[in-house]
Amino acid sequence: MKSMFQLIASLACVAALTACGAPASTNKAEDLPPQPAYLKTELAAGSGDQVVANDLVQVTYSTFLYDSTKPNSRGAQVDGSPSAIYAIGTGRWLPGADQGVIGMRKGGTVQLVLPSNLAYGVYTYKNPAFTTGVAANTPVVMEITVLGISKPSPSAQVTIIDKTIGTGAEVSATKTLVVHYTGWVYDKTAADQHGTKFDSSVDKGTPFEFTLSSSVIEGWKRGVVGMKVGGKRTLIIPPELGYGFTAQTNIPAGSTLIFDIELLSIK
Repeated sequence: MKSMFQLIASLACVAALTACGAPASTNKAEDLPPQPAYLKTELAAGSGDQVVANDLVQVTYSTFLYDSTKPNSRGAQVDGSPSAIYAIGTGRWLPGADQGVIGMRKGGTVQLVLPSNLAYGVYTYKNPAFTTGVAANTPVVMEITVLGISKPSPSAQVTIIDKTIGTGAEVSATKTLVVHYTGWVYDKTAADQHGTKFDSSVDKGTPFEFTLSSSVIEGWKRGVVGMKVGGKRTLIIPPELGYGFTAQTNIPAGSTLIFDIELLSIK
């Protein structure tokens, strides 16, 4: 499932800053570590349309601690993904990453030096896939390559069908959600429009955990809002809020998706 919805266990701690540590205690300016200036360096030029706000952008990226003594100021790696999808300018990625990909083209690569206010801010962050974490108020360096760009329709929205209304705790932007899900390619000719099944935590026997700021598709982030523990919901997600127009395993390019989701618990 992580290959499909999380794409890698990388959490973008922006807006709600979900899955990050608690914010550090109030710091005076003189207590903060030295902060580099924001810097964007083009490493490779791309081609085609430029990224603008609200585009769905498929990227590969690596994040490092800022260390001015190291080549390209790259210290220990703290995050990364071979393929992640973000809706740019919606507050689901690091502010500096959102800012940095604007104007990029498919195939382009940039390096970004991000002061802490454009990175994780006053929050700590630890991706379990990497040994080193990010302390509060820490600048970082990112290398980002744009793999694909999808232009969402202004009218794109998730269709929500509640099958069971839960009675437990309600979805929170600052909590980890534990769900069972099954995903199908939408097929208007099939029973209940459930076409080819492409993934299921139910079949695997292991619930899926995620946060609203992780790299799940945008349709999930919008579609689970308002759910309560014990609730069951069907989401119909247009391609602009799913995987766009880039084919995935068992999912043709431009597919509308259907997910049956049960909210098991909230951590």
